[in-house]
Amino acid sequence: MQTSIRVIATGAMLLTAWVAAVAPGAADDPPNDAPNADAAMASPAMEQLMRMADFLSQLGQFSVTLQSGYDVVQESGQKIEFGERRELVLVRPDRLQVDVERSDGQASRVIFDGESIGVFDATRNMYASSPMQGDIDASIRHFVKDLNMRLPLAMLFVTTLPEELEERVQQTAIVDTSMLDSKPFVHLAARTDGVDFQVWIPESGDPLPRRIVLTYKDEEGQPQYWANFSDWNLSPGPLATLMSFDVPDDATRIPFLAEIPASAMPSAATGEAK
Repeated sequence: MQTSIRVIATGAMLLTAWVAAVAPGAADDPPNDAPNADAAMASPAMEQLMRMADFLSQLGQFSVTLQSGYDVVQESGQKIEFGERRELVLVRPDRLQVDVERSDGQASRVIFDGESIGVFDATRNMYASSPMQGDIDASIRHFVKDLNMRLPLAMLFVTTLPEELEERVQQTAIVDTSMLDSKPFVHLAARTDGVDFQVWIPESGDPLPRRIVLTYKDEEGQPQYWANFSDWNLSPGPLATLMSFDVPDDATRIPFLAEIPASAMPSAATGEAK
């Protein structure tokens, strides 16, 4: 039971830098004594980072596979890694589908279709749905900020990615050129107010990230989240066959946690309903 609680807490923590930043005003501005931001913006490393950001933000559609892992710091201080696989399809302005398979075998699907947001837990045969009209940027903000749901690395999938990086990145550096699958990738390291991150970007061609590592330096134990990207496809196929929120007739509809009144939530002290 303790591990489950710690996993849930870390799921929320993972959003701190790469998702909360999507919503204007969701994070504090860098402190006055932060490293010189102008110097960071002018560095060759920042140029590489912005090359990636500009390219991603302007894509009309793509699909990608993310194999990821994240640390859950236990009360003893030990870090336990959990993992998941995500198949993501994005079609601007207002279509996004994410299929998730966790390392314990649990499977789920998230759909934004311009009219609503739906989440189906195939393992438990349960689903939740919320009206939401708008583009992908607005849907992601609503999903994370208002519904308090988890969508790792969501900032990579919004059109404001370049502006977010320019605002929050304080230091950048090129670590080296790494060979991944016999191809050269620029290994970058960057720092923000609360998170250090590394990203691997192709030295030439489309600047689609291959790997990202986040370190939550202000969290106890400095846990990490990492993701490897594969199977990038900039023409993923017919929209109708990709975006389908098919829920079985016997599936149980439940509310999003954020939609449950506080009076109906279990008491933290007793575990019983108030």
